[in-house]
Amino acid sequence: MKITGAGIRRFLDKPDKNIKAVLLYGPNESFVHEAAQTLAAWAMGKSDDPYAITKLGDSEIKSDSARLGDALAAQSLLGGPTIVWARIDGRGGDAAILDALTDIEAGAASGYLIVEAGELTSTAELVKAFDKAKSGAVIAFYEETDAERAAYAKARARDSGISFERGAEESFLAALPQDRGLAKQEIDKFAIYAHGLGRPLNEDDLAQLMASESESALDAASLAAAEGRANQAVEALARIDALSGVSALRALLRRLHQLREARALIDEGASPGDAIAKLRPPVFWKERDAIAAQARLWSAKKLNAAYDVLWAAELRSKTAGAPQELIAADAYRGVAKLVGG
Repeated sequence: MKITGAGIRRFLDKPDKNIKAVLLYGPNESFVHEAAQTLAAWAMGKSDDPYAITKLGDSEIKSDSARLGDALAAQSLLGGPTIVWARIDGRGGDAAILDALTDIEAGAASGYLIVEAGELTSTAELVKAFDKAKSGAVIAFYEETDAERAAYAKARARDSGISFERGAEESFLAALPQDRGLAKQEIDKFAIYAHGLGRPLNEDDLAQLMASESESALDAASLAAAEGRANQAVEALARIDALSGVSALRALLRRLHQLREARALIDEGASPGDAIAKLRPPVFWKERDAIAAQARLWSAKKLNAAYDVLWAAELRSKTAGAPQELIAADAYRGVAKLVGG
């Protein structure tokens, strides 16, 4: 079964009990991982068995192809659920996963299978197999639009009891990291601060609360690269835990999109300040001067060269076994060098 659109949220809120194997994939890795966490928590139910979930990576599946199937067939010592959570990159584990799906379909495996994959095409063997399986489901997660990011942030802030003074909400939305996981951390931090405060948050609150450089290292890295500060950009990337190289590349790509739009407005006669004010989503007020300065540094020719660097890096990073973090760091250096070129 292929789940799309609004059906994704409905499924994650209330998973189908007849589904025993779910394939999650797509370029939005934060969404993929968040969905896997949601399904694992649901499948666990009220069980407190610390060994109920078996997590397997690419290397473990490749080195022992029977391990995945054995884990699915194993019985919990406490009589609760058995969950296998596989995280794969490339096709090395496909055969073992397909065999496990066959076992689930035949009733030979009682465990719940979650497969967290990278980018796949709709014609990939895994996608087709999970789509056709009676006990399987497949969900693809793509990059969010600006409107979707804003809607998510507003809803999570509202559900967390956060309110804003006039104008502060726009600054709040502009300052949030583009990555869903990092944005969620920021909103949760705001919720702790706002609890019991007794008033809406204002601009001064935002200035105190928005992530420091170490907490928003991805934003700091892309900002530094766009300013030509290669060493600082790479250092900021090194502080990011559990963030893929592809996500890092796309963060810098979004930064370049922002500069391209600003540069186009400037070329049409707008001042750098006015150009930044017109950008959507709006630029966080603390970054406006920096972005305006960057817009002066980047010409259309330099931006095109930077796009070539990032696109080539993303292609290399998607090769099975590619050192994504090193590729991203090299790309950040390459873009930074273009500023002075």
